[in-house]
Amino acid sequence: MKKVITATLLALSTLQVSAQLSDDYKNQWNDPTVQQRIDDGIRQNRMGDFTVRFTDKEDNPVSPGDVTLTQTRHDFYFGANGFMVKGFKNPKEDALYEEHFAKLFNFVTIPFYWPELEPEPGQLRFGKDSPYSYRRPAPDVVMEFARKYNLTPKGHTLVWDNPRWSLPTWLPKDEKIMEQKISKRIEQIAQRYGHDIQIWDVVNEVTDRHSDVLMPKDFAFKTFKESERLFPNSNVFTLNFTTGIWGRSNKREYSADYLLTENLLLRDSKINAIGMQFHNFNEAEYDRIIEGKAMTPTTLFNTLDLYADFDLPIHITEITVAALSDKGPDYQAVMTENYYKLWFSHPKVEGIIWWNLVDGTAAPARIRPDGTVVPGEDKWKGGLLNRDFSKKPAFDVLDRLINKEWRTNVTVSPKNNAVSYRGFYGTYKLVTQRNGKKYEKEVHFPKSGTRELVVVLD
Repeated sequence: MKKVITATLLALSTLQVSAQLSDDYKNQWNDPTVQQRIDDGIRQNRMGDFTVRFTDKEDNPVSPGDVTLTQTRHDFYFGANGFMVKGFKNPKEDALYEEHFAKLFNFVTIPFYWPELEPEPGQLRFGKDSPYSYRRPAPDVVMEFARKYNLTPKGHTLVWDNPRWSLPTWLPKDEKIMEQKISKRIEQIAQRYGHDIQIWDVVNEVTDRHSDVLMPKDFAFKTFKESERLFPNSNVFTLNFTTGIWGRSNKREYSADYLLTENLLLRDSKINAIGMQFHNFNEAEYDRIIEGKAMTPTTLFNTLDLYADFDLPIHITEITVAALSDKGPDYQAVMTENYYKLWFSHPKVEGIIWWNLVDGTAAPARIRPDGTVVPGEDKWKGGLLNRDFSKKPAFDVLDRLINKEWRTNVTVSPKNNAVSYRGFYGTYKLVTQRNGKKYEKEVHFPKSGTRELVVVLD
């Protein structure tokens, strides 16, 4: 039977702050029905009952001493963008960035924005020796970072109609030529990264289309079809929507986002996941959140439940929780904890990706010719770290949730050559001993996989 259980399950109490959020905000998130759904959802959707059996080389049952299982990695994706990997020009700051990133995350979004990836026709900027570009490290640089820390990489994004961020100025304004160039771009990326990067934002923000920008007709559908043709079949393709999806979902199955998803799927587009951004980039909306009038637990659950209709995984792909005003960091921590718990509890959500880890590194308003940055999205102070890399309260919240409350460490006594326990899905380090010999093994219990493993002790 179990002797020691160090896994902490859920602490549902709201983080205490010196300044009060509105009563409406607190009451909604502290509502027993909401908290019960979150609690039950995490237990039911993120944990399983596992058994490890022990044999010798001849497959005979053996019973070792006590077995310690320490979770080393989540199966769930907790991530952030890696846009500042090797981007600080100061080795000490680069090292701090990597240290804090790896402390929380097992997933990294890699920038594949076309203007910086191909600044001139045919001049591809993939390799580690590529020229520096702010917030746009060459993919090989971030891939090396991902391998170093065992992070799952995602490519963002193949096609986007944003004229500033995703369309090179040299791209001809001719639909047929654009279509050819887009296909060539997808082919080049697929050939180089299709096997090493399995998850891709294929098209970005289609329902917030830049109506004044020329793009090939039906480009979203064509992009999915070209990606399916050119990438390995194993790749996961995401259809990524803006933060507006949370507000538009009150139209339910007649919202633009829902209709586009349905349309593409009916035409056999290979959509493997639905992406939902979550940026607090509006002061009026920020005030409404504080007042309990926007991004409430009810509206968030309603949106997730609506898109669960498609029976596809949901990724929360880009998160900025603003930290405005003197009390902003405290509010940010409260909101971050509430959001993460709700998202983590939902059966269809399989990844949550913060956007900018460090304050002062968000998308700039512009970059001067001398390379200095004019702040843009930095005004929202949406990092988990201050610019000097000191931790904000929200960092500590995620550290507690991801590395403590949602991580299982147990010591179990064998019964009939087996140990059984309940824990979070993921990878575990198993340590035991038999006849004076110590054994260390790695075992993996995924959500969609085996619940019973055999470990051979020679």
